[in-house]
Amino acid sequence: MILLRACLYLEMGQVQWLSYWTIIGRVDQFIFGILAYQFHHIFRGQHILALFVFLCFSGFYWYVDSLGGFYSHYPNPSRNSVWIYVTTAEGLAYGALIAWYDNSFIHSTGRFLRFLAQVGTYSYSIYLLHIFFVFKLAETIDRYLLDLSNLYVAMLLSLFAFLLMMPIAWSSYRFIELPFLRFRTNYIITDKKPLSS
Repeated sequence: MILLRACLYLEMGQVQWLSYWTIIGRVDQFIFGILAYQFHHIFRGQHILALFVFLCFSGFYWYVDSLGGFYSHYPNPSRNSVWIYVTTAEGLAYGALIAWYDNSFIHSTGRFLRFLAQVGTYSYSIYLLHIFFVFKLAETIDRYLLDLSNLYVAMLLSLFAFLLMMPIAWSSYRFIELPFLRFRTNYIITDKKPLSS
């Protein structure tokens, strides 16, 4: 996919939009998620490795932000070649950190963690639908109520927007996603039977 995006970059002069908004960029994350699951045992208890991945990914995103991040490029979309491999770096980091977290701790079933599990259940709906609400909300607040250039004000607004998204995400999950979940199948073979000759 990096090679494909590099070719598209050479042809089009930019790949930010394709990399961020389409499967051309996001398939890396899908593949690294599968690989992280298959090799999850490598990450069990590897706290130093997880810290290293986190720090490298944070440094990488600091670099991307110093180039203008997603929105602050001129011209927009960004013509920077960093977008050839941004989603690959995300997939590697997310896959490794999730595999480490899932396999390195005993997870309790307390109230707070049950709440987080519910957020995870609704997260796909939040991801898909937030763009229709959050940007307009932020634009309206920035224009008429508060200056959102202050990081702390913007973070408070983010929490507020997240809480506003929860009932919308619940509705989407309950009435759109849940009916289709009955068609799920297992992707993993749990009991391995010997092959017959």
